[in-house]
Amino acid sequence: MSRSISGCSTRSQDGSQATLPSNDLTSKKEVARLLAGAGIRPSKRLGQNFLINGAVLDAIIDEVRKTHPSQIVEIGAGLGTVTSKLAGGADRVIAIELDRRLATIVDRTVGQMENVEVRQQDFLSFSLAEELAGEKAFVVGNIPYRITAPILKHLVKQREHISSALLLTQSEVAAKIAHSPGKEGSSLGVLVQAYADVKLCRSVPRGSFFPVPEVDSTLWSMSFLDRPRFSANAKSFFGVVRAVYGKRRKMIRSALRDLFPDDNIEKLMRSIDIDPTLRGETLSFAQLDAIAQCLTNSS
Repeated sequence: MSRSISGCSTRSQDGSQATLPSNDLTSKKEVARLLAGAGIRPSKRLGQNFLINGAVLDAIIDEVRKTHPSQIVEIGAGLGTVTSKLAGGADRVIAIELDRRLATIVDRTVGQMENVEVRQQDFLSFSLAEELAGEKAFVVGNIPYRITAPILKHLVKQREHISSALLLTQSEVAAKIAHSPGKEGSSLGVLVQAYADVKLCRSVPRGSFFPVPEVDSTLWSMSFLDRPRFSANAKSFFGVVRAVYGKRRKMIRSALRDLFPDDNIEKLMRSIDIDPTLRGETLSFAQLDAIAQCLTNSS
């Protein structure tokens, strides 16, 4: 269940431009003061690391404004550092924050903006279809490592209601997602790239956050495609992806045994010009799709 904390526009009732929060939310001292005042000790489990690098904040806003989105959904509003800047260039910002105490602070730091809605809610239970009434949103978020995969899957599932997403994640994860299918790729990367173009925007050193996390981050974007990069049905395609990446070091004739009859795998692979002795981690999108189409036709 969501809880709407407030609704606020960068314009006041007389139409004049509202004043943005005076707090310097990229100041380590100010962040520490706000947290201490609310009795909050940042949770490592929840990935509560707050952005204190003004240059990175500017880079985020610059990337968002390239597409001039009218509706923005922010995952993990934190203290409202990014929220307040997003509100200056959008008709509507929905700031989602799981932690009730932080949601209260966000409401206070961006409370005079009529175009901001603060929701105390788990993003994984947030439905863009219900909120956007047919429009598409731009999604922005600083994503904790432990829930990166669930959030990306949730975004892909709701892709019809999203134009693009701009995310901060652990650098290692961003690199795997951006890499083409193959040895350096991952099943999560195949899922994302099957439906979206991925672009790495900039590296973000760990010192850009308070408290300082153990790893560096990367700012990257995903722009959803009009149609996926595969022709097979989704069930077959991702069944093949799970099989070959689950046994990525095995030859595909072994990795695919649960999907195809043993005596038929080599014949099927050779019929689509794929060497059955290849390792699953070496397959391209086109090869994964071709195998998936074989699976569809044989079932």
